[in-house]
Amino acid sequence: MSKFTSLIYSLLIMVLLIGCASNNSDPLENEELNQQTDTEEKANETALDYDGDGGFLWKVVNGETTMYLLGSIHVGHEDFFPLAPEIEEAFESSDVVLPEINMFEAEVKEEEINEMALFDDNTTLDEVLSEESYAKLSDIFEAHGMTVENFKQYQPWFVESLLSEFVAEESDLSSEYGVDLYFLQRSLEDNKEIIDLETIEMQYEVLSGFSMETQVQVLEYYLETYEEQADWLNQLGYNWVHGNSNRESFVNQLSDRFESVNEEYQQELNDTRNIHMANKLDEILQDESGHTYFAIVGSAHAVIDPSVPSELEEKGYEIERVY
Repeated sequence: MSKFTSLIYSLLIMVLLIGCASNNSDPLENEELNQQTDTEEKANETALDYDGDGGFLWKVVNGETTMYLLGSIHVGHEDFFPLAPEIEEAFESSDVVLPEINMFEAEVKEEEINEMALFDDNTTLDEVLSEESYAKLSDIFEAHGMTVENFKQYQPWFVESLLSEFVAEESDLSSEYGVDLYFLQRSLEDNKEIIDLETIEMQYEVLSGFSMETQVQVLEYYLETYEEQADWLNQLGYNWVHGNSNRESFVNQLSDRFESVNEEYQQELNDTRNIHMANKLDEILQDESGHTYFAIVGSAHAVIDPSVPSELEEKGYEIERVY
């Protein structure tokens, strides 16, 4: 997987939630969780068991058209697979796959990301972050063979995307085993049609569109809890792969993350996008093509209201929980 694709996946990890080089190289070329149940507490005493069946699957039918909706996760572990028979069979039965983004055809240029990521005035990162946060950021970059000075012109949302990649590298999980990527690769092998629900530009616009106050709040929270983030991500993966029997823990973990920031964060990162994706799925269902579709969205979009399933219910569809 290329560094650029890896960076895109680190941004997808941010969207779900809420490589190192020398200090003189171009930055674009470099790159509290409370336990919810006794089951989680026991899991944390030893290495987490990622051998599970996977999270959440729904089914909606309109005439001769069938659509499955999988609540996915953008990172994963090799022990995730294969997933539950219900999920695997739903994919096998599909003609068309509907990911948030087809990462194999994402065509955003690095210059475009650079333009969105840079401050559009003479502001620098040390001017918007607290002295304590900036010092912590400097230490983290230094630990990864980089210097914060190379990133002073970049907005907080972009810097957080780099930190999220560091965290993913330190965790048990990897974007190479992301559930969406798992199904996209198989879609290509099986010559299934792939239709994006969003564009990579739309997701960048969400991240770069946050107010500076929200960007700073999110980045400073991430820095404050940085040492906990790899464990948080590991727990997220564990809760997802065991989500069918432990749904509450997964939902609570995601909800706590959204509640740690402000209303704008959840509204733009989750709610607004859910409505857009539900509208897109509605259009596909109304087309009555007779195809079987397999839609893959980040689980936050499937379990935190207004979720994609709840929005489809509002439109009059009967939603069946398959798994």
